[in-house]
Amino acid sequence: MKEKDMKLIKDKEFLRNIAYQIDLMNTLGGGVSETYVNIKKYKRGAVISISAASVRPDLFKVVLNNNQLTLLSVLQSELSAEIAAPMFNRTFILPPQVDLGRIEAVHENGELQVRLPYYESTGKPREIEIKEL
Repeated sequence: MKEKDMKLIKDKEFLRNIAYQIDLMNTLGGGVSETYVNIKKYKRGAVISISAASVRPDLFKVVLNNNQLTLLSVLQSELSAEIAAPMFNRTFILPPQVDLGRIEAVHENGELQVRLPYYESTGKPREIEIKEL
């Protein structure tokens, strides 16, 4: 191999693009791109982690509809806007203790994390005022 060819292989952007194109063609050809889902529960909430090889953060979508959380990604061809392959689609029914207004999604170290905080409890009982209509 020539020294010029070796530099091409060391180019991280080239490697990222070629891996992306290979993954897209593999998926369109009937292959499978592995997507891993891990759910961890903690005292104050839960975290859904999704790892999908070579899927850029902007290709993930997180949609909340009432208590249904849908996570999906579509692999879009960089060569043509008409070529796309669904990579992942999963819907979760959220339990009532999840504070829907505080859900957040972050992409970190090649992994999408959807953080589901639970309602904070004051631990003290509170009397509810009865309104007269």
